[in-house]
Amino acid sequence: MAKKVKIINEDPSINFRIAEELKYRIHKEAALKNETVSTYLRDLLTEFFDGRLYEKEMAIYEDQKFINSTGFMQLVIWMYRKKTEKKCTSTARQLDDYIQTLKSINLQLPLNLREEFDIVLLDVLRVKNEEYEHNKEYKFGNTSYSNKGFNYEKLEHYLLNEVKNYYVVSIP
Repeated sequence: MAKKVKIINEDPSINFRIAEELKYRIHKEAALKNETVSTYLRDLLTEFFDGRLYEKEMAIYEDQKFINSTGFMQLVIWMYRKKTEKKCTSTARQLDDYIQTLKSINLQLPLNLREEFDIVLLDVLRVKNEEYEHNKEYKFGNTSYSNKGFNYEKLEHYLLNEVKNYYVVSIP
């Protein structure tokens, strides 16, 4: 944390006008922190300019970067489509992208989900390497006594209940 600089009366000041509602909110926040309005605004501006103002939010974003990535979203949407449309219609490039995303899941998701995505990875590799066109059908969407398919319910539970919504709208 940066060392605070003592402000003296000869230091420069800035005056500007703000809306009454904003003034009320500033006073309220300063009071909650048990600070003067000047100290509160000075600290806020200092944190903004030195990059500390949104450190927590940026850390959360970094933690969720993979799950919010386009590649992961495309993979999940493709997987849901393959529940009903088993035939391989993807190009080699698309399959390589799915494989790369599946390999990137390591340590990005909880172990129980990584194990589920391993089922998909093995099936995609099998289909990619299959010589005969009629055998190029995905099986990870099927669950039966003899076939442990991908557990979509685990993914849904994780996405709907365990991934936190960090974008909170504050109501005055």
